[in-house]
Amino acid sequence: MSQNIFMDVDGTLLNSNEGVDPRAAETLRQIVLRLHADYPDSNLYLWSGAGGAYAKEKAEEHNLGGFFKAFLGKPDVVVDDDPSSVLPGKAIAWKGDAQWQQIIPTIFTERSPGNQLIELVAEIQESVQNSNEGFRDLYPLDNHGIPIIKYPVPFFGDLETAEIITVGVNPSSTEFGPWRSWLDGWNAAQLAGRLVDYFRIAQPKPHPAFAYGEEALNIRDCSYVLNAAHIDLSPRATLAANHETADRFFQMLEMDLIWIPRLVGLAERCREIWFVGGLGVNHPGETVAVFLAQRLTRFWASIEDKRRVFRNWKTLPYEVFKLQNAH
Repeated sequence: MSQNIFMDVDGTLLNSNEGVDPRAAETLRQIVLRLHADYPDSNLYLWSGAGGAYAKEKAEEHNLGGFFKAFLGKPDVVVDDDPSSVLPGKAIAWKGDAQWQQIIPTIFTERSPGNQLIELVAEIQESVQNSNEGFRDLYPLDNHGIPIIKYPVPFFGDLETAEIITVGVNPSSTEFGPWRSWLDGWNAAQLAGRLVDYFRIAQPKPHPAFAYGEEALNIRDCSYVLNAAHIDLSPRATLAANHETADRFFQMLEMDLIWIPRLVGLAERCREIWFVGGLGVNHPGETVAVFLAQRLTRFWASIEDKRRVFRNWKTLPYEVFKLQNAH
């Protein structure tokens, strides 16, 4: 397995004062040693949107040029028979010089999905499959009148590295439309891998339902692509509840709620959990947050410092912006 590492110049190697943190040289040396020992076919590269010559100039200016195999400009156009393969296995959002002391374990930790997450996905697959018969009328129908029951979706995005997790009701009923390229017959490892890369692959693009969440995350210098993930009260991609199906819909939510603490427990870097929106029909005043808090009281108490509650997805960017500027 390769582990080629590409590091940015401005705002990463160089801080906002165009200087270099005293810890940088020793950290880069340790990264190179680790690559030589464990990934002999891989290297450390420095790249910049200003070009390779600029990257080399800045590295040599600070006596760091010897740590890098080559100096490159960032790609503007990629021509490849599989564009999704160009996306990195891991993208680390650089927040400042304090990260020099922890960047090595961050780079070399096991890539998602880990074994625990795969095992949990397998449990959820089995549980949902065994109980779906009672909820068949909640699913959308294909052109032949057959319920579209593909996979449970326990999470979207790289849950194990997420710093912010958004929480909604359940996946969109159009997630498994034939145009969205979900193959049949995936096992737990294949499904978990697809979900970890959900926001990274070129086609299909993420479901439009995530647009407001992505806009709100960007306000916090986060992104579903890099360091955020999404989970739902239920992993089943059903239709929204109506007056006829509301009772079974809420029965489904209550049954599936048990997975939430275990999913969040695997997100060791999570610092905020955003509970967004309401539950709709027959429960106009009940929100995602209230529904969970009333049924998982111990878990709700355990995330007191992380939880944030927002009214709905459409106003989420404004609410996050307002909260950001209140501090």
